[in-house]
Amino acid sequence: MTDPRMIEHAKFIVQKSTRVKKNDNVVVHVDDDGMDLAVEIYKEAAGIGAHSIIIALPSEALRGELANASRDALTSTPKHILSLISSCDVYIGIRSDSNLRSLASTDPRNLALYSKGQYPINETRLTKRWCLTQYPNEAYAQEAGMSLREYQDFVYGAILLDVDEQHNRMEKLDSIMKAADKIRLIGDRTNLEFSIKGRIPVISDPIHNVPSGEVFTAPLDTSANGEIYFDLPAIRLGREVRGVHLNFKDGKAVDLSAEENEDFLREQLNIDEGAKRLGEFGVGMNLKIDRFTKNILFDEKIGGTIHLAMGRAYKENGGTNESILHWDFIKNMRRGRIMMDDKTIQENGRFLWEARPPSRQNKRE
Repeated sequence: MTDPRMIEHAKFIVQKSTRVKKNDNVVVHVDDDGMDLAVEIYKEAAGIGAHSIIIALPSEALRGELANASRDALTSTPKHILSLISSCDVYIGIRSDSNLRSLASTDPRNLALYSKGQYPINETRLTKRWCLTQYPNEAYAQEAGMSLREYQDFVYGAILLDVDEQHNRMEKLDSIMKAADKIRLIGDRTNLEFSIKGRIPVISDPIHNVPSGEVFTAPLDTSANGEIYFDLPAIRLGREVRGVHLNFKDGKAVDLSAEENEDFLREQLNIDEGAKRLGEFGVGMNLKIDRFTKNILFDEKIGGTIHLAMGRAYKENGGTNESILHWDFIKNMRRGRIMMDDKTIQENGRFLWEARPPSRQNKRE
């Protein structure tokens, strides 16, 4: 029997997130699993009069490409895929890998080459009515340390919530950030300052990310100075990097280290010049996401955390940093402080205007 929450999830994606209209061309992309959700999205879009296609990229197929393709093949952009994405009106990505470590043994140089080839496709997606969402399968449940039933409850709880209430909570922070110049982050091995003056903060309602619940903007490219330690693992392309410590001078990461997988961290931050600079500063505000699950779609929205992305800045923020990389690093601020223009706005994970702290985080080491 189909979980009725999955049907509601599909309706939300089609009707509210991507706002599918009659005669829209819709691309639905799945990985290994997630076909049940893709079908529900397909049916919902068909009822509106849209034309959809479901495409799949199994994790083993991608692993095989990265292992066997030549350097030239990896760095070239597949024209037929670019054409498909260019001609669609709506792009919906469903995270549904059955093996979250399928690329763990892949040469990081090949990963960097592949990222360069895919860059035009990824950039084109961002010009569409796009959405990234989650199918709750066994692999992601295991990664989060939950049973499948627990993980399904967690995922649907974060998605099927009162989005108006969540938006109202984020408006206060948005108004402060609009008027702010200097941001300062203080915590364990952390004293980092940067400017967001003139940049545009965005309230992240569940439009592009489902679930969502953050306020984010783009730091000025040359403004970051100081150090920051990320106590939560950063995961990219099947690699887990722990204990990341970055030192910034005039906006550029001039010194870096990691307690685990430092070579991969260095490889990625050397992918181009823009990868060494900040592209995003975000504050997590979804109180239904109360634990770290090794899934950035959820983890960057945890109440009581901040995240900084190395690399590409979003144009909607007025950001100017260019890179093929956009990699989010998350810090738990339940033992820290966020300051804006020398005023503390959050301490130990609690905004000063809120009566209660975020739900308890089960931080996994």
